[in-house]
Order: sequence, then C-alpha cells, then structure tokens
Amino acid sequence: MPLSGKTGFNADMPAIWMLNAQIPNTLQYGEATCSCWQSGCGEFDIFEILDSGNTRAKSTWHSNVSGGDSNYFDRPTGSTIKAAIIFDGNSSAAHIVVLPDNTDFATTISADQVNGFLNSVTGTQAASFVLGS
Repeated sequence: MPLSGKTGFNADMPAIWMLNAQIPNTLQYGEATCSCWQSGCGEFDIFEILDSGNTRAKSTWHSNVSGGDSNYFDRPTGSTIKAAIIFDGNSSAAHIVVLPDNTDFATTISADQVNGFLNSVTGTQAASFVLGS
C-alpha cells in the first residue's frame, strides 16, 4: 500500500476486502432495499485506508450485524506483509494478525499454529472484534 501522493475523493485509499457471493446479484451501494449492508450478506474490509494519505489501515465488518473498533494496522508503505484472518465460529469473532515475513503457510495449519498466530502479535499489528459488538 505505497503512498501515491494523490489527494481528493477516493485518492490514495487502497483497501483489501472480501465480498459475499450474493453481492454480484444485488446492489452493494445505492438504494437501501438492495444493499447487502442492510440484508446481511455484507462486506469485510480487511485493510482499508479511510482518507487520502492516511497510514492507518482499519478493519471493519459491514452488514446488518456490524463489527469493528478503533484498532488499526500500520499501513505497509515500503514492503509487502503477510497477514492471517482467523474466524472463530464459536464466538463470532474475527481476528486479523500481521505475521512475520518468514511465516510459512504449509498445506495444512494446525490449531497450535493458529493459536501461536493469535498469541504472538500485539499492539497495532493485531485486531479482534466480535460481530455485532
């Protein structure tokens, strides 16, 4: 997410997000009756820059049950990063962690490795939230 130096509406605001498969069949933005944010199919902003040139990347779940908080990630302006998104189906929690560059994603990842991801990262390089909180 290098800084482009551009300013103005939607300039220098990169994002990485996930969209529900229902979104191509509806209207994501626009009339509220067609919005996936209202119906629940949603959008998950994994890393999103909210204003031009900002170096804080936010994470937010947009849906009829939203989630997010004031935590942020340092925008990776000079290099690539590795990150993991961990969804906990038992608690409806989502955890995003920025991982060390030498992290190896094997064919399978054990529960111990996932717990290690969650326990090894602190500060502004991790975010957790419970949907609907």
